[in-house]
Amino acid sequence: MGYSIQIKETVLQKALSGRRTQHEIATEFGVGKSTIQNWLRNYRNNGNINMKSKEKRPKDWTSEERISALIETGALTPEECSAWCRKKGIFPHHLDQWKKDAISGISNIPEKQMLEKETRYKKEISSLKKDLTRKEKALAETAALLVLKKKAQSIWGEPKED
Repeated sequence: MGYSIQIKETVLQKALSGRRTQHEIATEFGVGKSTIQNWLRNYRNNGNINMKSKEKRPKDWTSEERISALIETGALTPEECSAWCRKKGIFPHHLDQWKKDAISGISNIPEKQMLEKETRYKKEISSLKKDLTRKEKALAETAALLVLKKKAQSIWGEPKED
């Protein structure tokens, strides 16, 4: 559950004043005691009320930031690159993946050829669907004929051989 900044500030002021226990403050505001302890710890460490880390997850990086990171780390040694990654909160394998993504994003096939391939694939899919429908109908017809043959044999019996 997210609490407003005002409630966090008020709770922190009361907790830091030392006049009341954390349990009393927690009861008054309907906030868990451990939540107050986390807020206090975060405030003492960072001077910041917000609990959320300022570091971004690797998937939150924009394309521009990723390319910039690749440019920055391009000339670094593996040790320097690892140190840079630790500082930014990512791993070297993220940089490797971003490099692969950037390279694969640069397509060598012109747009016209891509459209032609797509059109050809769509036609092939349409043809295969029609063929499948035709074969499903033939199979259903064959199954119906077999059922009718069995019913006829049960009514009239086996055909006599001469």
